[in-house]
Amino acid sequence: MPVNWVALTVFVLLFGFITVLGFAAVRWRRGDLDLLHEWGLAGSRFGTLVTWFLLGGDLYTAAYTFIAVPALMFGVGALGFFAVPYTIMVYPFVFVVFPRLWSVARTHGYITAADFVRGRHGNRWLALAVAITGMVALMPYIALQLVGIQVVIAALGIESLGLGGDLPLIVAFIILAAFTYTSGLRAPAAIAIVKDILIWITVIVAIVMIPIELGGHG
Repeated sequence: MPVNWVALTVFVLLFGFITVLGFAAVRWRRGDLDLLHEWGLAGSRFGTLVTWFLLGGDLYTAAYTFIAVPALMFGVGALGFFAVPYTIMVYPFVFVVFPRLWSVARTHGYITAADFVRGRHGNRWLALAVAITGMVALMPYIALQLVGIQVVIAALGIESLGLGGDLPLIVAFIILAAFTYTSGLRAPAAIAIVKDILIWITVIVAIVMIPIELGGHG
């Protein structure tokens, strides 16, 4: 597959912009990042709009929205539609439970789910189990993001097999991990704003261009 130089140029420019933004985010609403609540929660200073972008960027990632779910639907059919009723069922639950959870966590200074469990039940082993479960459950999601990056790199016409295919993936992962480590939650929040905008642009372009290319909605 020949290299798509236009797409590759757009990818490199966007990746460069995201990298700079990720490292620069350390100065956004600056705080002492040696403090865990500053690193992990940005000092709880994000307002409703930034939090909305952050949650949207985390929940509706490009790898999940544009690669994983469509690939599942292509592979197994209607089973892939689980994402629609799942979202419909989970959001009312979240809106009922999370405001109370947020209130309790803010009052007692809890940062993670494990903090909440330990404060609520006074059992550090249960809190440890919750923390480990959270980390283990996150591994498949991280793997999905890496596979998504690999698919994008292959679509650009770059060899995706062997060391040549793994090297861009390794570089991307190191850069992403580095600015998350240095900037804490501020980096994902800043990037989420850009990512959400790009997702909206993609959706709008798809709605307009696909019918044009295929001769109509029918």
